[in-house]
Amino acid sequence: MSDEANNNEHQPKVSRRLEKRKGLELLIYDLKQPKLIPIKLLTFIILSGVGVLLPFTTIHMKSLGMSFQEVGAIYGVSSVAAILSPFLLGLIADKLGNFKVMMSIVHASLGIVGLLFLTVPPSKVWHPYPENLTFALGCTDTNPLHLNSATLALADLDSNPCHVHSEMIREKLNNMSVALEECGYICYDNNRPTDVSNAELNEPTTETDPSLPKVAVKKVVLPKMEFRDAVFFPNYWSLDVTCSPTRNGDHICELNRKNGSEPIQVNATLGLDLTSSSVNTSGRFPVKWMTMEDGIYSGQKLSNFECGSYGEDQKFRQTVYFKDSNQADNDRAVYQFCRPQCVVRIRRSELCSNLALEEVFNPQLTFWLYMLFRFIFDVLLGGLDLFVGASVALVSELGGDYGFQRMFGYIGIAIFSPISGRLIDEFSPDLNVLGNTRPAFYLFAGLFGVAAIGMLTVHLDFKLPAKRLLKDVGSLLKNVELDMLLVVAFVSGICNGYGFYYLFLFLEEIGGSSSLMGLSNTFQCLSVIPLLVFSDRIFRKLSHPNVQVLCFAVNVIRLIGYSYLHDPQLCLFFESLDAISWNFARTSHVAYANQLGTTSTVASIQGLLGGITFGLGFGVGSFGGSLLIGAYGLRVTFRILGAISFITGFFYLLFNIFYLRRRNSEIVNNMGADGVAVEPTVTSNGDRH
Repeated sequence: MSDEANNNEHQPKVSRRLEKRKGLELLIYDLKQPKLIPIKLLTFIILSGVGVLLPFTTIHMKSLGMSFQEVGAIYGVSSVAAILSPFLLGLIADKLGNFKVMMSIVHASLGIVGLLFLTVPPSKVWHPYPENLTFALGCTDTNPLHLNSATLALADLDSNPCHVHSEMIREKLNNMSVALEECGYICYDNNRPTDVSNAELNEPTTETDPSLPKVAVKKVVLPKMEFRDAVFFPNYWSLDVTCSPTRNGDHICELNRKNGSEPIQVNATLGLDLTSSSVNTSGRFPVKWMTMEDGIYSGQKLSNFECGSYGEDQKFRQTVYFKDSNQADNDRAVYQFCRPQCVVRIRRSELCSNLALEEVFNPQLTFWLYMLFRFIFDVLLGGLDLFVGASVALVSELGGDYGFQRMFGYIGIAIFSPISGRLIDEFSPDLNVLGNTRPAFYLFAGLFGVAAIGMLTVHLDFKLPAKRLLKDVGSLLKNVELDMLLVVAFVSGICNGYGFYYLFLFLEEIGGSSSLMGLSNTFQCLSVIPLLVFSDRIFRKLSHPNVQVLCFAVNVIRLIGYSYLHDPQLCLFFESLDAISWNFARTSHVAYANQLGTTSTVASIQGLLGGITFGLGFGVGSFGGSLLIGAYGLRVTFRILGAISFITGFFYLLFNIFYLRRRNSEIVNNMGADGVAVEPTVTSNGDRH
């Protein structure tokens, strides 16, 4: 008797679906429904707010000085709130029936908490170093105790430390492009202690190929030696090189001063001696060969240098005063020995890994305060899934299409996400540090404030309170088809959660701007709009399981493609693919779950789906992603997730072929004989019976 009652309860739902409009007729009908206009506007505003802020949150955390481990820990804890929030609030929503006031409060609170993130103090502050490093090209000795020598070397004059790129030591330092600028006399502080040792910097950090130069396996930090307190006096002469052959067929190149020449910049390439111990002990790079772009030896590789007048020491007949911050009496007079040398400029980013001075404050306060705000934020963010459930139920009741409502949300992201990225770039004058994300938080708060007011005007009195809520949900979880959908949504959440939180960080690493990041969201949303317009027809033709398999296949291409990406502009193509692999897949999740539920439990099903997708899936993707990034890097993590997408899509295809097709065929055969009209939940070829 109870089975009969349940069947009768579902009969009206089947009839309405069979009479549902299709194609252009459905679109026109949906646009004419006055009760759906507020849903469209709110979807536009809410998804716009999500698009302007959430993709930039990882960049914001990194700008506060958090490590990947701290970022992953915050995402891991906040995922607990994201898992529980939609389901628990869905249970409350089912019991209440009318919850538009609650939804208004939730969205207003989200805007407020979004602004609270701006009160979190940074754990670290970066003070950018100058763009260029200053070196002196002259005849110096690798032994810092003696200034008189005849070895051509590149000496670091910069007052800021330089942590040399490890890969640069092996690949580029042996072939360094420099700009020779004005020449003159450089005077050195002869009273500074020059026997400074730095044994700690000379310890090997890793076991590597013994055939590599010894310095290549060390952490090189150019030390602060006596020549960093040098004083430069410009003069009107330039470097003159004269090469002559020897008896054994080699050439000897003598370096002299060429007086009376105007100071001009000359581009040159230097071959540096990486095996010299002077690199680590005194910050000098002995020069093995040199190629100059101008002059009679233009393009020729010059070597075997001998220093003539270019290396003669000069004794200045004046006193130069130095200020030593380590001494109580800062002013001290030093008699200088000077020598003719040319100033060389090298871009810091090409040589050094440290582009800014790191000032540490209170990392623990930053971490725990941010985690508290993020936990509250994710609890409230579960209300978005309640709004999705409300929208789905109302759209189904009126005979509209949920894909059309979501289409307006993607239009909002396409409009506002580039605005957010552009504002971040405009308020980030220094390109060497992470961007200023404050404009994104202000935009988010403004949009969600408008959404909170709009919630009070939307028609949400559409549901009957659930009478047997827990029993209904428990029985639905016994449905293998629904369970498989939740597994698919979970894996989809993992892959896209990683991309959602770390993609922009990856683009920034390969040189992408915040404007490009926002524009990538625009491409993604514009690509998904045609799919949403025809979503009902696509779902009918292909069926939801087949759509999910297709989305996983596209996701594999996207993730593997990102792992080999070096040109940030190409992200626009891969984000267009994300329109299928995520946005369209998420629309299918929602519509499919609505089919598998009942009218009285639709909010609970959508809450469960949202919790598993955005809570558990995004949580595992973000927290697990941070661990994988720390162990393998961003690129390898993309490939690992691509493999997971392939395996999941393949097994879901087998489930569709060997379980759903057979089950639905048996239902059609059994029910067809009685002449009862039935709508199978899913068919393998998309036909409706």
